[in-house]
Amino acid sequence: MNLPPFTNLAVFIIFFGIALIEALQKHNWFEAGLFLALGVIFLWADTRKI
Repeated sequence: MNLPPFTNLAVFIIFFGIALIEALQKHNWFEAGLFLALGVIFLWADTRKI
């Protein structure tokens, strides 16, 4: 079964985006930085061509 190309990006935005927004609203800067760093790493790994 072939998934649409935006499926991984949509899941990424939903999980990391909501977690990042929640951490920013709570002024928890360490958690926000952690989610931002993990999001960038996973986005880079997902879009990397092997």
